[in-house]
Amino acid sequence: MTYRIVALEGVDGSGKSTLLKSLQTSLSTHAKVVHARPARALSKAFRRIAEDGRPENLYQDALPAHFRHSAYLLESAVQFRYEQQRFEQADFVIFDRWRHTWAVYCEDVVEHRDWFARIETLLPHPDVLFWLRVDPEVAYERLVARQDRWVEAYSPAGLRAKITKLCERYEEVMRASGAVVLDGTGPAAEVHAEALAALAAEPTASAG
Repeated sequence: MTYRIVALEGVDGSGKSTLLKSLQTSLSTHAKVVHARPARALSKAFRRIAEDGRPENLYQDALPAHFRHSAYLLESAVQFRYEQQRFEQADFVIFDRWRHTWAVYCEDVVEHRDWFARIETLLPHPDVLFWLRVDPEVAYERLVARQDRWVEAYSPAGLRAKITKLCERYEEVMRASGAVVLDGTGPAAEVHAEALAALAAEPTASAG
């Protein structure tokens, strides 16, 4: 691959979208940047099927988690085929989330586990993986401030509990990921500067 893959991971409210936009702006001054997300098509399809225009009906709660995990792996495995032309025109492809999200938000794959493990090996490795680590209460406050759809679907106590559980799961999943850890609770400008410095220090790797 001629382009570099940069992936951002972190719980909802960790600042991924803010960092993605700022990185895209900075890198675009001297490089071609593409924004992507693994399994975006299926996420949209699941939302249409399960929610039917009602934000309180979250597809994440309606569809079996292990089924979503399996489906996301399948789409992501072929995404680098159907997006090949667009990706190869870029210098950087920045992914909002990576496969670690499924390990955090979804249950383990249940059926045909060995086959899905082999499918997962088809996914390239990011040249740089960022993990925006954030305190659960900060993430909760950010979701409330932006009136995230989760705020409509859960009670305050329920949302706090969900965010706390997800943050704990990220601690487990990202422990051996080799990610560059960023303090998602810090000012956006500082997080951005630290991410840029890490990108500059990281040699271009083979993403095969």
